[in-house]
Amino acid sequence: MNTQMGFHQLIPQSLRLVFHALLGLVGLFCLPCDGSLAQAVEPRIQLEVAVDPRLPPLTLHDWAKALNESGIENVRVRTAYPNDTPKIQEIPSDLVPTYQVLAIVNAQNEIVLPDARFTIRQMDRFKQWIDDLRRQGPPQSRPKQVAFGLNIVQFEQVRQDMSRPVQASTKGRPRAELVDSLVSGLTYPTVFEPQARPRLGRGLWEEELQGLTTGTALAYVLRYDGLAIVPQSTVNGIRYQIVVGHPKLMAWPVGWTPEDSEAKVVPKLLETLTVNIQDVPVKDVVDSVTQRLGIVYLLDHPALARFGIEIDNVTVNIPQTKTSYSQILKRSLFQARLKGEIRCDEAGKPFLWVTTLKPIDET
Repeated sequence: MNTQMGFHQLIPQSLRLVFHALLGLVGLFCLPCDGSLAQAVEPRIQLEVAVDPRLPPLTLHDWAKALNESGIENVRVRTAYPNDTPKIQEIPSDLVPTYQVLAIVNAQNEIVLPDARFTIRQMDRFKQWIDDLRRQGPPQSRPKQVAFGLNIVQFEQVRQDMSRPVQASTKGRPRAELVDSLVSGLTYPTVFEPQARPRLGRGLWEEELQGLTTGTALAYVLRYDGLAIVPQSTVNGIRYQIVVGHPKLMAWPVGWTPEDSEAKVVPKLLETLTVNIQDVPVKDVVDSVTQRLGIVYLLDHPALARFGIEIDNVTVNIPQTKTSYSQILKRSLFQARLKGEIRCDEAGKPFLWVTTLKPIDET
């Protein structure tokens, strides 16, 4: 899972300047709806597929059958004319527009659209393209997306939602109950994919996350059971989905890389002191240093388990020397095959993220 991103790495400077203006405009148009408006009326798609006449005669039948079996409606398949080109034409309406799509099946038997192309075996991807057109309009008119398929305003709305502080103590609570409690504090609805809910453990959560933001705490607790939370843009607005994690998944991360250097975010990291550490468990060293720094630390539990590292049982040694807190952490964690990095939660509060030297998915 991708867990190392910074907010401003995702959003260009020119776009960040319009955040507050855009959010203000959003508020002007958020009116309450009665029952008659509860269900949004979606735009209608009229699809015309023009097949290159150089292809075998049965090609028209093959595409018509594939489109029908995929559930795509309002389709006409015909032979292409010499001047046909892929296009999307919008027909305005008082309620919602109708989009007339002309797609061309070229000589390579690919269906070509203004911004994409698919083979006949990629009907699921083509159907997703149709759904995106229905939900978001033509590609050239969509707001710029910055992450998770969200546009800049949606991303900022999610960030603000995830920035809510965890008010109650988390220590000693069943993990499934804790996740439900954290989710209940979010503005936008959350759904579990079918395989995700059963993976939530019933054991007690033994760490205190009170004071961190909901986004960081929720991503952290879910990661313990191999799960992740992903913001999504749907026809009904923003929602969150809790899914089973995998290496290529772009999920909401456990904290964010700070814009400034670690030393600026946690100035005490560079303070020096004389130490003499002999056969001390690495957990005790990290406990002591982070307490002095005034920050908490979070452990990448799945990664530690993957490589069989138990921080209570690994001891470290640093001969008497004058050094900085930063170097104490680096040297101690390295001896335990670990590394640490300063991250910030959604409200900008720093913490130490402790993970393995090797990525969790590396053999």
